[in-house]
Amino acid sequence: MRDQLRKAEARLAAAEGALLAALLAVMVTLAFAQVILRHFSLGLLWGETALKHLVLWTGFMGAALAAASEKHFAWEAAHVGAPQRLKPWLRLSANLSGAVITALLLKASWTYVLDDRAAGAELMTVAGVVVPSWIASAGIPLGFALVLTHLLFKSVDAAAEAAGTTR
Repeated sequence: MRDQLRKAEARLAAAEGALLAALLAVMVTLAFAQVILRHFSLGLLWGETALKHLVLWTGFMGAALAAASEKHFAWEAAHVGAPQRLKPWLRLSANLSGAVITALLLKASWTYVLDDRAAGAELMTVAGVVVPSWIASAGIPLGFALVLTHLLFKSVDAAAEAAGTTR
């Protein structure tokens, strides 16, 4: 079961990596287009706003990938010099603590998106299509959900490791 969880997490991380690459490509293209258009005293009115939100989404994708490789939140000081038999327990503690905090942030961000949707604010208009602000905000709980998923995968893995070292 542990191998299946690791494979599932690896597939999720691969999808996140592909999405991150796509977001970065869109950001670079959009920023380059803005620079070129400004040279001709033109520009995309919605370009700056879109870039700001893409930066936020990209940050969450990076955070999710960092959580997948356990480079996100770690108590490295606790691991240094700790006996080998305690390291899985410290890893479990760090991942569970991170999961609890991330779950609270996910709940708060979901409330924010629901409030934003209820307010009906408009973020921008692109080619005559009005984009509501909650669509851009939806990346926040999605990002926290991805980070939480990785923290839970790592918690299960650490628990299995800890159980195996205490036998």
